[in-house]
Amino acid sequence: MRDRGAALPGAVLSISPWCDLTLSSGSIDTNASVDMVLTRGLLEFFRSCWLDGTGVHWTDPRVNLLKADLSGLPPIAVFYGTDELLADEAVHFALQSEAAGNDQYLRPVPRGQHSFIMGAGRVPEVDDAITEMGKWLRRKLLLRAAP
Repeated sequence: MRDRGAALPGAVLSISPWCDLTLSSGSIDTNASVDMVLTRGLLEFFRSCWLDGTGVHWTDPRVNLLKADLSGLPPIAVFYGTDELLADEAVHFALQSEAAGNDQYLRPVPRGQHSFIMGAGRVPEVDDAITEMGKWLRRKLLLRAAP
């Protein structure tokens, strides 16, 4: 959208982002025993489903955010679980986004699994993160809290 000159969203809220389709981040291996949602094999399967036969390589900036030009983007919040396979990617994406000059917010959820948000209503840390997401979005989008 940015490259086409189209209007950008007011903010981007990213939860457990998959940013590097090369599967080279360290947490894919170091968190393999604690992330009960994802596995390297499952990531390889998803990558294959999405890209096989498309002619798009895993390092293409259109699908690999760690290879993309991140300048000129709206405010971005990245929430991720510390125990998920993609934890390192979330941190690297946030750091690269900030280095590109974007308004960036990074928030780890302690012991969170991939897509930790599925614990809503059952895990207090997830509920706290969701509340924080809402507050962040309201500030960035200049919205008032619901009565």
